[in-house]
Amino acid sequence: MTAVVERTTWAYRPGAPLVAELRAWASLGGGRRCETWLAWSPARWCPVVVKLPRPDLVGDVSTRADLLHEAEMMAALSHPGVQRFYEADPDADLPYLISEYVEGPSLSDSLARYGPLPGDEVVLLGLQIAAALRYLHGAGVVHLDLKPGNVCLRDGRPVVIDFGIARRPGERRRHGAPTGSPPYMAPEQCRDEPASPATDLFALGAVLFEAATGEHAFHPRRAADGWSYPQLTGAPADRLPGPLGELVERLLDPDPARRPADAAAVLRSLTEALPAGVEPPWPEWVDSGNSQ
Repeated sequence: MTAVVERTTWAYRPGAPLVAELRAWASLGGGRRCETWLAWSPARWCPVVVKLPRPDLVGDVSTRADLLHEAEMMAALSHPGVQRFYEADPDADLPYLISEYVEGPSLSDSLARYGPLPGDEVVLLGLQIAAALRYLHGAGVVHLDLKPGNVCLRDGRPVVIDFGIARRPGERRRHGAPTGSPPYMAPEQCRDEPASPATDLFALGAVLFEAATGEHAFHPRRAADGWSYPQLTGAPADRLPGPLGELVERLLDPDPARRPADAAAVLRSLTEALPAGVEPPWPEWVDSGNSQ
């Protein structure tokens, strides 16, 4: 049985110096290797998000490499549905990555507080997230951790955040076991196969299922010898009604070849799933499935 390693955490007080002349504001949590902080930027005169290695991993080569890789994934991205990158220094004494603070609740917090969304709002949510995925995949980035907790609602519009495990299509993890958030991981991600845009489409299906029902589509379980992933063998027990349900069922197909071809195909299906009288968030003359 693998021993659980307890990682240390930073204990900055509000106003304490962080990095790059930033001041600590509040902890935003973290993962196995890094943690994130809300900080105040005097230069930008606004809050920002700072990602730092955990204290016991400041000198860890792999952690520094992960920060560099995340910075490379984010640096060229520019889209209203994607968190903006500001700067990074993975070679500093205390390496860091600074990105935009997206004001607004996460989709996860919103669902916990207000409950599932009506069908037309789920479709509109899907259209906006799929638009961000269309852009990311066109830029050669696979997010690999799309989930309600990584979707912030800025003025009600979704913004995809946290590119900590993002990869290029065809790229593999450099080290460790399969990485991601188990309820949203596609079967190929559970098997630690190379990154693919189809993996993000599966996660989108899981997000839309949860937005519509308030429940996870799949319930992986941790066992003594690892994780048990029900998504490896089939679709969720329940099915959403109508065209949205048909699309989500295709997105959650365990075989990536049977999912929609790409995010543009998802946009077409979601546009067709809009209830009568509800318009998509772009002009009617735009062909959402056009690759250009």
